[in-house]
Amino acid sequence: MNRFFSFGCFLVAAAATAGDWTQWRGSQRNGLVSSGVPLLDAWPENGPNLLWRSETIPSGDDGGHGSLVVADGKAYISLVWQDDQPSENREINELILRKLGHRSLALPELLIEKMEKDRLSLGPQLRGRRLIEWAEKWVDDNLDKDQTKRIGSWIISRFKKGKAAIPYADLRTLAQLGNQRFPNDAALREWVTGRDISDLAKRELLKAVPNSVRVAKDVVICLDAMTGKRLWKIEAPGEPTGRKSSSTPCVAGGRLFTAGSTHAHCIDAGTGKQLWATPLPSKGPASSFLVADGTAFLLAGQLTAFDVNTGRVLWRNKNVRGNASSPVLWRGKGLSQVICSDRKAYVAVDPATGKTVWQTPGGGDSTPVISGDWMVVYSKDKQVGLAAYRLAGDGATQAWSFPMSERRSQSTPVIYDRHAYLTGGEWHMCVELATGKRRWKESRQSTISSPVIADGKLIALEKKGSDLVMIDTNRKEHRELGRTRIKAMRCPSPVVVDGRLYLRMANNLSCFDLRAKPGVQ
Repeated sequence: MNRFFSFGCFLVAAAATAGDWTQWRGSQRNGLVSSGVPLLDAWPENGPNLLWRSETIPSGDDGGHGSLVVADGKAYISLVWQDDQPSENREINELILRKLGHRSLALPELLIEKMEKDRLSLGPQLRGRRLIEWAEKWVDDNLDKDQTKRIGSWIISRFKKGKAAIPYADLRTLAQLGNQRFPNDAALREWVTGRDISDLAKRELLKAVPNSVRVAKDVVICLDAMTGKRLWKIEAPGEPTGRKSSSTPCVAGGRLFTAGSTHAHCIDAGTGKQLWATPLPSKGPASSFLVADGTAFLLAGQLTAFDVNTGRVLWRNKNVRGNASSPVLWRGKGLSQVICSDRKAYVAVDPATGKTVWQTPGGGDSTPVISGDWMVVYSKDKQVGLAAYRLAGDGATQAWSFPMSERRSQSTPVIYDRHAYLTGGEWHMCVELATGKRRWKESRQSTISSPVIADGKLIALEKKGSDLVMIDTNRKEHRELGRTRIKAMRCPSPVVVDGRLYLRMANNLSCFDLRAKPGVQ
């Protein structure tokens, strides 16, 4: 059955581009731009020239953080389009709990109790700047460096609210109960009344629940890459999965492979016609499809292989679990392996059988990057951090590593000109691949987004996507070539095709001109 239906579909001729960005991290899945279009060495005062902005395309809680791809003169984005629909039904979901102030805390129970006791004991005379200074000192005295980075600002915000903050025990109780849906407001109120939580929590919860429910649909949009004009848009029934649905499409063999809320989809990249749809093992992944040798690979709860022609599940590997990191392909001497980041390891799998070949400690949400027999990773395991491995058919041997804090360890490194580059955590780093010698390390306000290198220039987002920066890949020193306020999303990664920069903004896709000689192909 065809789950997609046409919506405002029309076709417009588009000029073919010389270079393509067909999947997550580019045509070779490595963050490198293959076309040789010269780019500006410095940006104008107001930043690169804006070529176009698309129609409204939501992101975040309403549309996730997936990146776009560009192929054959077309730009594609897939998303789970979520909205609030007026209804007699009521629901409590993750979005409501976040609005109430819930965070998962990996802290000792005694420390959580101390935090709450000290919050409730704050006197009315402690306010303004004095309160902030007191809260900052509490964080310094009670949290280590990594804890401060993760939740320090959240704890300070609770101290600022004082007794008006919902008790953390109540927030945790509500989170453990999971999503709840009720036929009407009376049923919601009856349920809330019966919970063993404070009156404050009950009042704030009832105020936070709207007279609507979340609805969703899987959406794929195709734009003319030169003008931003919509070529077609298709939809399928979906389920609300929040911002965790952040998969990037993959174009291969004239087909578009996407992961929606509940189904994987294969679509004709030219017309938007659906070719097949298959249920996902896990809802709403952020992982992106890898397509190779007649098979489509995706990490959705567990690493899964689909037949590209039918969507039939060929195998699942339970040794590789997660929803965020994307699989990569390594071709050695006479063999191929799919390598993916598990929650606690890097695992190599036989692409034909799905059997695990080897694994090594590390893992996390970042995607490994491969160049020849080298693999570079940015691990959530702070004992691994930024690390390089030599690959062989029977395993991976670590060549060097730089242990680092796990904070914001989702960014993927880039290998370029015998060096590894990272814009992640709080650093920009350049490391010589063969020796592990660090060429430079610069303190920066990096984001989750992964960088690209085009024309020898590293392009990345910083300050939660607010700033776009251009860094010289010179190995002798860290040198910023350009910086501009861009206000992009913090998670989607930049895409550069034929000297044009494509970015996902809060409510649209935007294209900027980076070419040294605009108008010259």
